[in-house]
Parts: sequence; structure tokens; C-alpha cells
Amino acid sequence: MPLPIVDPQRRTTAFTRAMTKFARSGAGKFLAQRIAARTDPWLMRVSHDKVSWGMFAVPSATLHMTGAKTGQPRQAQISYFHDGRDVIAVASNFGGTTHPNWYYNLKAHPECELGGERFLATEVTDPAEYERLYGLAERSYPGYSDYRAATAAIGRHIPVLRLRPRGD
Repeated sequence: MPLPIVDPQRRTTAFTRAMTKFARSGAGKFLAQRIAARTDPWLMRVSHDKVSWGMFAVPSATLHMTGAKTGQPRQAQISYFHDGRDVIAVASNFGGTTHPNWYYNLKAHPECELGGERFLATEVTDPAEYERLYGLAERSYPGYSDYRAATAAIGRHIPVLRLRPRGD
């Protein structure tokens, strides 16, 4: 099943807005960090990529990559959206003090797979492009505003990565 297109400018429904509000609450953050992030890869695998926690507020897919230090296969459930044919991933780590492990893995080994499609990851470093993409991220999921505020308070800059499709 190909990676579903996620338009960051899509219209939201009342249900999606309610789920987003819950996701930004204390209980929602706990669920996302402690349960959904750990069980989504399994849930996606057993449902043949049809069911995930993210389907209720923040679309996600399983990222397959190579470990930065070990060179071993790794996977993580990440949220994403599209910018044309490219996929955009925000390494927010729920507004935590460090970047997520998948960010370091992609920096060391940029070839990856997301939702069954192959990509080459690069970090967005152009300030204007970063702001444009982060603005789209905040439109896609308003919780990114919370993450930006939390990380700015501790001096952490949230990386944005562009995943370009790879031909065979």
C-alpha cells in the first residue's frame, strides 16, 4: 500500500479538531509518548498499514532506517506531511530536550523507507524554507507550536527533514 498523501492544508473536521485538542492535553501527550509511539509500528504491521493511533489526529507511518551507531535496522513511527512529491518530517520529539533517535539515524544513513516507499533524507537548513515548512507543520498539527515553544525555552532548534523519493 503506497504512503497516503497528507496535505498540510487539508480542511479539518470537528472530530479531527477534537482529537487534536485531546492530543495536546496532558493525557494526550502521555498517550502519544508512552503508548502510541511504542505500539504504532506493531499496530501498522498487524493491520497491513491500515490502522494507527495517528489516524485520529496526526497521520503517521513507520520509518525504516539504519542505526547511526549500530548499523542495524531500526524503525520508528513518525508523523509526516507532503510538500509536493517530497515528505516532510519534523524531529520534534514531542518538544523534549533532545532530538529523537531517528533524526541521528537519518543524518548518519539518509537512505530510508517510509510507508513502503524509498527516500533520501536531508535536513532543511535554508532559514526561509525551514520557516515555510515549519508553518505547514503547525497547520498540519497545531501541537508543533507547543513543541517549538518548549524547545525554544531550552535553546533546542527542532530539525525539519525533507525526504525525497528514490527511483529504483
